[in-house]
Amino acid sequence: MTGNRSDARRPDPDALLKEVQKEEGRPGRLKVFLGYSPGVGKTYTMLEEAHVLKRRGDDVVAGVVETHGRDETSRLLIGLEVVPRVAAEHEGLVIEEMDLDAVLARRPAVVLVDELAHTNAPWCRHPKRYQDVEELLSAGVDVYTTVNVQHFESQNDVVAKVTGVRVRETVPDDVLARADEVQVVDVPLEELFERLREGKVYVPEQARAAMQNFFRRGNLVALREITLSVVAQKMGSELVDYMKARAIGDSWPTSGRLLVCLGPSPYASQLVRKAYALARNAHAAWHVVHVETPLLRGLGDVERNRLADAFNLAEQLGARTASVSATDVVTGIVQFARENNITQLVIGRPQRSFLLGALRRSPVHRLLADRRDFDVIVVSPTVADHPPGPQPTATRGELHARRYLVTVLAVLAGTLFNLLLARLVEPIALYSVYLVITLAVALVLGTGPSLLASILAVLSFDFFFTEPQFTFAIRNPLVAVSAVVFFLTSIVVGQLARLARQQRQALKQRLEQVSLLDSMGKELLALPPVEQLIGGLPPRSGEWRDTIRVLRSTILDDLAQTTIRYLGRITLDPAFVFLAADRHLRLWARTDPDRELSVEELAVAEWAYKKGEPAGAGTGTLANVRLYFVPMKTQGGTAGVIGVRGDYSRLFPEQRHLLGAIANLASLAATRWIGD
Repeated sequence: MTGNRSDARRPDPDALLKEVQKEEGRPGRLKVFLGYSPGVGKTYTMLEEAHVLKRRGDDVVAGVVETHGRDETSRLLIGLEVVPRVAAEHEGLVIEEMDLDAVLARRPAVVLVDELAHTNAPWCRHPKRYQDVEELLSAGVDVYTTVNVQHFESQNDVVAKVTGVRVRETVPDDVLARADEVQVVDVPLEELFERLREGKVYVPEQARAAMQNFFRRGNLVALREITLSVVAQKMGSELVDYMKARAIGDSWPTSGRLLVCLGPSPYASQLVRKAYALARNAHAAWHVVHVETPLLRGLGDVERNRLADAFNLAEQLGARTASVSATDVVTGIVQFARENNITQLVIGRPQRSFLLGALRRSPVHRLLADRRDFDVIVVSPTVADHPPGPQPTATRGELHARRYLVTVLAVLAGTLFNLLLARLVEPIALYSVYLVITLAVALVLGTGPSLLASILAVLSFDFFFTEPQFTFAIRNPLVAVSAVVFFLTSIVVGQLARLARQQRQALKQRLEQVSLLDSMGKELLALPPVEQLIGGLPPRSGEWRDTIRVLRSTILDDLAQTTIRYLGRITLDPAFVFLAADRHLRLWARTDPDRELSVEELAVAEWAYKKGEPAGAGTGTLANVRLYFVPMKTQGGTAGVIGVRGDYSRLFPEQRHLLGAIANLASLAATRWIGD
């Protein structure tokens, strides 16, 4: 435990980088005015803030501000520079949008961009306004923007369930996570209702309909609560980054952060549901983690499916999921809890009896007995009948039987050897032979066989080599002492050997993953960049274009073949690599040359490419095909798609991360050749 505590107190490099970026400043800073409903005064508050900045001498312009005909809001635009919007006709209507290029050319210190979730007209450069904001931030312009909580992607289902209205215009949660400052704009419910009645939110006819539907008191109370919860989670994430950057190892009980530890239990999904109820009632952020130890890596299909189902359920309910490797379950739990400032741990009640669990020091009993920085909540299953678990396979039982048979044969061989030595040496010297056999069995076969070896060794020595011979009567105190020594030696050496094997297996698995990604990265980086191959040609000349067409096909083919080769090392299922040369998605490589894709599967691949989101079997999106597709995302879009035949929901988090890492490496290499 000491080593883990030391590791936990080392500054986390990623968190430290975030802190440095905050202190040194990033290209552009984002401030979000967040509300729980239309009409709470987000735009009004943003304009008031803009006037404060202007009086302070800052260069502030209004990129787009939607007043919706409200006189109070329109008056606040007086005195502020407004960038004229660009207008164009679409399907017989003249639509005005923010002139992104004009704002970039003007390059103010701060630009006001209202209604972050707005969908742009088809002729705009970006389909969504938040993407305009991202371009402004990348150009070094600070942005003030407004948005309601129901427009964030993670809250879409919750808000739809509460209000009965599904919001179609959404923004990714990453936008809020990236924000440097969030200001909650809140007004009492009675004041909001008064604004509705006065026509300051909608025209009178719309206001009456709104108060009967979306603007019901219960809906607004729930939306206010969701808003506060979202902001609290953002503050909690920033606090965790701060603690990691400064290597603060102990938990700070500033707000509830709940951790659920899952094992291959039939009740894993039930545990997730109970933890979700606890987190929801406490308005706490929650994590779901599975600690993978070497002993648990040999899980069968039934156990792995249980874990996968529980993980998928947790993700659907909004949890952050992770799978960590450790030599011991408790060690992995404690380290993860400290790194993420966990205040409550939820764990399932052991299925064995309480007394047996205490004697064997199960993870639950160890967590309850040791002093921790978090509370431990033990949950019992609510289902009376125990679901039938997987029966041990004959192969596994035969393996155990062989280990004990080898133990018996080893002690028998040692006894025969001692019978030969008995005429040449004193009986006390024969102890060393049995001790060596016990140590060897402990190191090779484990604790159980070594305990059997120690029992057989003591009985054999007493029966053959002590007086009276050929009886089990123990009259010599030396035999009793040797029995204790043998038992203690078997237990200690067996446990040390088990721990060493676990550490070796855990290290081996990590090294295999790191080695795979390292090898793939080196191969992809070895592909020459465009500048190296055509550096002497005039840019955009005819010869330049001809050369690019010839080289692109060759390089992308090498890239796709490299990617498909490494995919074959992590999955035995058929895999496919699609690349989007010239913005057209094409199949470049496959593990099985005879495996063809159907029209429906190709359509799902195209959807994953255009949307930049996983799709297919087990993803919840276009899941009626037998493959799942993972986009190869870049900063500027999507470079291609990786397809694998199987069910995405059956993958563990670490498997998804490894697949995502391969996709990211391939996309980084592909961006140098796609779209030129």
